[in-house]
Amino acid sequence: MSTADEPGFFRAMIRLGSILGTVPFAVLKKGIPSMMKRVPIPPERQAQLEADFALNRTRDMRRGLQAYLRWLHRDDDPARRLCEAGVPAWVVHAEKGDGDLTKHEREILEACPHVRVVTLPGQVFFLPNEVPGRIADVIVQALAEV
Repeated sequence: MSTADEPGFFRAMIRLGSILGTVPFAVLKKGIPSMMKRVPIPPERQAQLEADFALNRTRDMRRGLQAYLRWLHRDDDPARRLCEAGVPAWVVHAEKGDGDLTKHEREILEACPHVRVVTLPGQVFFLPNEVPGRIADVIVQALAEV
């Protein structure tokens, strides 16, 4: 939930978009198939995801990811911002690697009455694709609570 949680190369790619326009995002888009090879999913699902990612327009990627980086920089406490939004939220994250919460983020989110924190064991990157059954369970639970 913070800038430091995002890999440096990813942040640099987003910042380079301010200078080089959509070029960094074209590179990022081209690299997605090789990243997908590391995701433990069936080959047919991998092919579907690659086809979906190929539909992204680099201009839209640039705008969306730059907005995301601005959101991360708004202040140093996005967990508190999420809590103060006052709307029901479910934070689903992996225990290790991409998606891990800091101690501070966890304390804030777990103390927030309308936020549910769901920690998936192990290291998971593409949550809905790597653990679809668990994500479906979270969605069912969330819908039952609203």
